[in-house]
Amino acid sequence: MFKSRLPALEFDRRSEVVVDRTDVVVFDLCQTRCTLCIAHKERNDMDERMVILGAGHAGGAAALCLRELGFTGQINLIGEEAHPPYERPTLSKAFLSGADAEPVWLADEARWRDLDVQLTLGVSGIALDRETRVVTLSDGSSAAYDTLILATGGRVRRLDVADHPRIHHLRTADDARVLAAAARPGARAVIVGGGVIGLEAASTLVDLGLSATVLEAGDRLLGRNIPEEAAGWLAAAHGRIGVEVRLDRSVRTVEHRADALKIQLDDGATLEADLMVVGIGIIPCTELAQAAGLPTAGGVLVDSRYRSLGDERIFAIGDLAARTWGDGLAPRRMETWAHARTSARAAALAILGQAAEPEPAPWFWTAQCGHMLQIVGDPGAGETVIARGDGVRLYVRDDVLVGAVCLDQPRDFGTAKRLIGKALVAERAGDPATDLRKAAA
Repeated sequence: MFKSRLPALEFDRRSEVVVDRTDVVVFDLCQTRCTLCIAHKERNDMDERMVILGAGHAGGAAALCLRELGFTGQINLIGEEAHPPYERPTLSKAFLSGADAEPVWLADEARWRDLDVQLTLGVSGIALDRETRVVTLSDGSSAAYDTLILATGGRVRRLDVADHPRIHHLRTADDARVLAAAARPGARAVIVGGGVIGLEAASTLVDLGLSATVLEAGDRLLGRNIPEEAAGWLAAAHGRIGVEVRLDRSVRTVEHRADALKIQLDDGATLEADLMVVGIGIIPCTELAQAAGLPTAGGVLVDSRYRSLGDERIFAIGDLAARTWGDGLAPRRMETWAHARTSARAAALAILGQAAEPEPAPWFWTAQCGHMLQIVGDPGAGETVIARGDGVRLYVRDDVLVGAVCLDQPRDFGTAKRLIGKALVAERAGDPATDLRKAAA
């Protein structure tokens, strides 16, 4: 019934193999794995009540990390969806296409039972009393805690138009199933939003035999996330598979007809579509925290160990957490697969009183149009760009590598992850015939 990533996500692996289309990429997880800490096996948390509100990737990862780091108390993992924790990246790719019959579960049913993690599914938190340390749930029940981890992520941002069965969002496994059922070969799809989700959905829908038009309100794709040159790489890739990309365009109105949607754009143009996919970001679910008096600013404000700035017994992780990152900028959230894991581990270590670990550089990847684009660090902080062949760009500041973008170059990407923060010799770094490891000064 359950299918796990290969190798299974047990948080005791040194690497993870991601198979996407024809690409096989091995990610080094040495800095994010949750190995069992033998030194803490003597902990006695039997009476400690741990409530994790949100059973997505971050919440599930927190439960696994706590157990594998030696926590022996009660863990109640509460989720709004009816499904156990799963990873979201495949929803817009292999799961949507039908290549994967199930999402990638973080653990199977037997694993959750063996770890004595209580799964409370199909309910959400509606009130938080910090004085009595009780969360009231949507079914009228309640969950008392000694420590609370908020991992409720966000909800999809919607267009200001009436809902309709032909209008789809792609946040959950159920969303993906509904979209897959509607994705008939020959159908016309309009995707609103040129971010990761929208572009991956467009790529997958074209693979399924649909036509696809992407509408992006900005002047380039993935404007928040990647350098302009890399955005051009993806735009060209989509053009090659027949995706029409319209930049600087937004939806003005949507007319629901019997057989199609009539979409009017801000420039007066109209499109007809058999289905629309809206991928314009998420709104963090901060309402519960705000009502309880926790400080928020675009997310629940936390310190570097993901402890709430307003309550030492409460943590926030994953897409919900907003924090500073040592770059002098205002607190901000990070919506990536890697951050779900690293924030979960950081919080678990803090809860157990264990030392903080060095933070890995932020990174993410996207697979679309038969290509794998990977980004690490902060390319925007670079003063100099080193071009390493056609598919690698290294971003350097004061001779130090601060970011990298790689297209179909997983080996160089793995090396770049390890070189972030280290000085480079530009001549070596820019020579694709030279092993990037030898570019370190």
